[in-house]
Amino acid sequence: MALSTYSELLSTVASYLNRDDLTAIIPTFITLTENRLNRELRVRANMVRAVTTTTSGQAFYDLPSDLIELRNITYDSSSQSFALRYLSPESVSREYGTIVSGQPRAYTNLGNNLKLTPTPDAAYSISINYFSQLRSLGDSTTTNDVLAEYPSLYLFGACLEGAIYLNDTEQTNRFGVVFQKALDDVKAAEDAARYSGTVMTTSIQGDPGSLIRRGA
Repeated sequence: MALSTYSELLSTVASYLNRDDLTAIIPTFITLTENRLNRELRVRANMVRAVTTTTSGQAFYDLPSDLIELRNITYDSSSQSFALRYLSPESVSREYGTIVSGQPRAYTNLGNNLKLTPTPDAAYSISINYFSQLRSLGDSTTTNDVLAEYPSLYLFGACLEGAIYLNDTEQTNRFGVVFQKALDDVKAAEDAARYSGTVMTTSIQGDPGSLIRRGA
């Protein structure tokens, strides 16, 4: 059974639930699944790099509107590339309080804004690497990278939401188990791919992705 487009997902969910009277509500099950995946799923399929060029004298920049979790910020040029350090707002003041401007070396976040420190004194190319919200499926957006790579997450997630809607305890338990198994398998595969051939180390600064995130 093909499962690569929105319309195929709609019909497959109806088939798995064995119901032909849920046509109007199945799109809501899919939306609720996307909300769940935005909270729980962090995979390469929804990782994005946004590039911005700094302006001399400007420290604050908008974070991407579709950001759900930040991975890191990098400075890139033809001669060098390095990751900026994440610092808490308090640490920024303590470590860079006397430095007026220069090439950015660290960053912090304040609400929906990113603060570079020192304040840029010229135009620098900065890459914001982050996990984005899923592109919501619908009649005009018939697929996305997560549906293409992990269709079972959409299918079992939507069926779980359907079972909850139908107040079917047995089916809720069933689809809850298979959805969680599918999610765990995807996370394990992503971790294996991400750390394959590398030695895992612990950073004193920690993973900025765990510090800067937005709820779905």
